[in-house]
Amino acid sequence: MAAPMLRALRRQDWALCGAGRACVSGSSRRDISFKLDERTAHSSLDLFKKDTGIIYRMLGIDPTKMPQNPERFREWAVVLGDTAMSSGQHYWEVTVKRSQHFRIGVADVDISREGCIGVDDRSWVFAYTHRRWHTMLANETTPISNIGNPERVGLLLDYEGRKLSLVDAGKQILIHTLATEFQGPVVPAFAIWDGELLTHSGLDVPKNLSAS
Repeated sequence: MAAPMLRALRRQDWALCGAGRACVSGSSRRDISFKLDERTAHSSLDLFKKDTGIIYRMLGIDPTKMPQNPERFREWAVVLGDTAMSSGQHYWEVTVKRSQHFRIGVADVDISREGCIGVDDRSWVFAYTHRRWHTMLANETTPISNIGNPERVGLLLDYEGRKLSLVDAGKQILIHTLATEFQGPVVPAFAIWDGELLTHSGLDVPKNLSAS
């Protein structure tokens, strides 16, 4: 787990939107624009397209040759977005390229860098593996039916409503909704073990999906 002092500093950092990070809050803005934070990226991940995409490299970079910082995931192929959300509704999409094993969702800003998203109660994810979708929370999984091989999917976060939904980006319909219990600001979170993911942010919440 992150050291208490580091956790306190990170929470303060996000609240103040400092140190080069951004935060999105308040009901007046519903879109979120983010890039992937290279400081958090595991050594097996490369960022591309101006830090909006990730590609998995089986060999990766020698961790001893990477800049040392406490933000980087050390054991699992995870990267976080650089913008936190603490209220409102937000929507973004992910294009899947040749990947059969990935996780997408949100995580606390100070989630432990020793674990993987989906294995604790501080991250909420939709996972795709063995050609099947399922939710993950605290390492417990729930299958999602009636959805095939992904090409482009959306994620809809309703912070006050305590919901994270997987969206069919083409039809703009909800596929599955995961109930949540947020304790503080969260960031987009991604894990991948083959292929590529490309993120698309700065999108308005689809009108037919927006809460009244």
